[in-house]
Amino acid sequence: MDAADLDCRTRTQTGCVPRHLVSRLLELGNPGTVELWAGRGEWFCAREWARLLGEQGRRAEALEMLAPYLATGWWTATETMAELLESWGRANGRQSC
Repeated sequence: MDAADLDCRTRTQTGCVPRHLVSRLLELGNPGTVELWAGRGEWFCAREWARLLGEQGRRAEALEMLAPYLATGWWTATETMAELLESWGRANGRQSC
């Protein structure tokens, strides 16, 4: 993965599974498809799958899902991770649950 490529694909929503399609797949009850594409490096799928994993208490798996994106140094991935940690009450380094 390359941060510049990720940024371009997500900004233009070309060459990737677009954000609105991920939402629609979940609305129609197809989380398995989102999980599959998340594992294949589709950012919008990975972001949403990580959020769903976190909601299920599977936080370690959620962090693993975002790890390849974080490894690129891509700011959007860093921001997403921070938002997840904050929603879990871990923004200050302390776990609330």
